[in-house]
Amino acid sequence: MMKCPTVVLALLSLAIMVAAAQEEPATGEVPGEDDLFVLPEAEVSAAQDTPDVITREEMDRDNAGDLWEAVQYTPGVVLSGGGRRNDSSFSVRGYGADSVPIYVDGIVMANPYRGEGDSARFLTGDLESIEIAKGFSSELLGANTLGGAILLRTAKPRNPLELSLKTGLGLDSVFHYADSTHVLDVGTRQPFFYAKGVLQYRDVDHYRLPDRFEPSPQNPQEKGDRLWSDSKDLKLTLIAGITPVPDMDIWLTYLYQYADKGLSPPDVDTKEYAIWDWPVWNRHSVSLNGSWNINAFSVTSLFYFDTYDNRLDEYYNWNAFELGIHAPHSDYDEYALGGRLTGSWEINPLNQVQAALTYQKQDHRGLRGSITDADKLTEEMHVNEDTWSLGAEYTVIPWSPLTFKAGLGFDALIPLDYWNDENEYNKLLNVDYFIVQSRNMFLYTWQLGVFYQLPWGNGEGRNHEIRLTYARKNHFPTMAQRYSTRFGSTLPNPHLGPEIANHVEAGYRGYFGGKEGVWGFTINAALYYSRITGKIVDVALPNPHYPSASVNYSRNLDRMGFWGIELAPDLTFQDWLTLGLAVSLNKYHIDHSQDGITVLNYYPHVTVNGYALIKPLAFLSISPRLVYVSSRYADIEGAVLLDAYVLANLTITVEWGNYVSVSAGIDNIFDTYYEIRRYSPLEGRSFTLMLTVKYR
Repeated sequence: MMKCPTVVLALLSLAIMVAAAQEEPATGEVPGEDDLFVLPEAEVSAAQDTPDVITREEMDRDNAGDLWEAVQYTPGVVLSGGGRRNDSSFSVRGYGADSVPIYVDGIVMANPYRGEGDSARFLTGDLESIEIAKGFSSELLGANTLGGAILLRTAKPRNPLELSLKTGLGLDSVFHYADSTHVLDVGTRQPFFYAKGVLQYRDVDHYRLPDRFEPSPQNPQEKGDRLWSDSKDLKLTLIAGITPVPDMDIWLTYLYQYADKGLSPPDVDTKEYAIWDWPVWNRHSVSLNGSWNINAFSVTSLFYFDTYDNRLDEYYNWNAFELGIHAPHSDYDEYALGGRLTGSWEINPLNQVQAALTYQKQDHRGLRGSITDADKLTEEMHVNEDTWSLGAEYTVIPWSPLTFKAGLGFDALIPLDYWNDENEYNKLLNVDYFIVQSRNMFLYTWQLGVFYQLPWGNGEGRNHEIRLTYARKNHFPTMAQRYSTRFGSTLPNPHLGPEIANHVEAGYRGYFGGKEGVWGFTINAALYYSRITGKIVDVALPNPHYPSASVNYSRNLDRMGFWGIELAPDLTFQDWLTLGLAVSLNKYHIDHSQDGITVLNYYPHVTVNGYALIKPLAFLSISPRLVYVSSRYADIEGAVLLDAYVLANLTITVEWGNYVSVSAGIDNIFDTYYEIRRYSPLEGRSFTLMLTVKYR
C-alpha cells in the first residue's frame, strides 16, 4: 500500500508518453554530437542565470574526484568535516548540508534519518556538471531547499562509441603511496537506444600531516601519517535508454555506492576523543525516467527506489580498540521511494508555465546488535513518513530585455509510523514505555525574480544582465532532529517545528570582449541578504532521570541573518591565458534568543580562490591556484579562533592528440598546517599523477 502514490504517478506519465509515441512516426535520425541530452532535473534547474555551474572540464582541471573537492572553489561555499561521523560536508551561504539538498539526476541523495550525506562519498567521474543554486532555487524541486540546492547531472553518451579510462596515483610529501583513483567509462548512442556504464574506485591508504605538526602527550596521533585516514569507495553507474521517436526519451538508471570510511581520526591536542568505526556506507538506487516534448508542451517524469545502509561500531576506549572489543553494531536500514511528474507549456515565446508534483516516502529502521551474538540485530526504532510537494513557476517577458519569473510551492510532511525501544529514551524520560504523537506540517514557499538584459553589445548580443530575486524557503526538521537521543545525550522533541528562510539577492553578470578571439572578460557579482527564523538549536535542560545532570533539547529559538558579497571575474587572452578569481565576503548576525551563542562557529568572513590556466604550447597546460580562508571561531562562545591559511596548488597537463593526456599536480605546495575543524589538521604537501585515455 505504501507504494501506491508512486505507482499511480508512474502509470499516468507512461500512459501519456506511450500515447504520444503512437501519434508520431519514428525517423531514426541520430542527434548531432553537440545536441544536449537532457536529464530530468534539467527541467527543474535552479533559475535563470543565478546558479554557479561546475563543468566537467573544471572538475578535471582541479583533479576533483568527489563532490567535496569539486565545490570548494565556489563563492559562498565553506568546507566542513571531521568529527565522530568522519563526514566531509559543506555549507552554502551559512546553510548546512541538511538545508541544501543534493540531487543526483533529480533524486535527493541523503540519509533519510539525518537528511544529509557525506559529500566525499559522491564520486564525480560519471558527472557532466554540478549546479549550485543559492537561495533562489526552482520551486519544482520540492521541499527542504531552505538554503538552495545542489544538482548533480550524470553525463549521457553522445556518440556511437565512447571509451574512457582514467587512472591516478597519489603520493605524500615523502613520496610514499597515499591513494589511487580509477575510472572506466564505456558508452554508446545509436538511432533508437543508448547505454553507458561507469565504474569508479578510489583507495586512500592515508594522508600525511604537515611537518609543522607536533604531537601532544596522551594522544595517539604522532608525526607523519594521519591516524585512521584510510578509506575505500566504489561507485557503479549504469544507464540504458530508448528514443523511439524524436523528442522522446525513456531511460533506466542504476547506481551502486560502497564505502568503508574506516575509523574517525582522533582529535589531536586533547585527551578527549571518540573511536568510531564506519565499515559500511552503501547505497543502491534504481530510477525510471522519461522525457517527451511535442510542440509547446513537454512532460518529464522520474520514479525511483533508493536504499541506504550504514554501520557504526564504537570502541569505548583505547584498550578496547587494541583488543578489538567494540559496542554492539548500530545499523541504519533505510529506503526512500518517490517520483516527480513535471509539465511545461510554452504559451507563446513570451509566456511559459511549469508545474511539478513530487512525492517521497522515507523509512528508517535503527538496528542494534547483541552483546552475545555480534551478527544478531534487533530493531530498536522505526520511522516512516511521506512528503508531498506541489510547485509551479510562471515566466513572462513583457518586453525583450525584461523577464519576470515567479514561483509558488506547497509542501506537506505526513508522519505515518513511529516506534522506539531505545533504552536511552526510556532512561531520559524516566518511564517504562512512552507514546510519541508526531504532527503533520504544511508550508508554503514563493519567490520572484526580475532579470533585465542591459542594451549593451553589438547586434543581437546582450551580454550584460542585472537581476533582483526574492525567495521564501523552508526546511522540515529531520527525523534525527525530532527523535534521536544521540546515545543518551539528547531528549527528543517530536513537535519540533520547521525553519523558514527569506532570501534577497541583487546580482550582475556581464561579458566584455575586445576584437574577436583577442581577449574577453566575464564577471559575476552578487549582493545577498538571508534571514532565517525558527532556527533549530540545542538548549540544556535538567535530565528528567538525573536532575543534577543535563541533556540537550532541540527547539526553534534563534533568528539569524546572513549577508555578503560574492565576486567572480574571469579574464581570457586568446587561447593561451585565462585568469580567474572567486571572492566571498561573508557576514552574519544572531538574535540572542539562546544564551551562550555569541558567534557562528567555522564560518570565515573572507574566502578567496584564484587560478590561472596557461597554455604556452597547444599540448601543454599549466594551472596554478591560490586559496585563502580567513580566521574563524571554533566554538559558539567566541573563545577559540582558528588561524587563517593560504594554500598553493599546481597542475601541469600534457595532451597527445585527442586521445591521451597526462597530468601531474602538487597540492599544498608549502606544506601549510591548517584546520577547517578544531583538532583536525588536514593533509600536507601531496603529489598526484593522472593518465587519461579516451575515445569519442
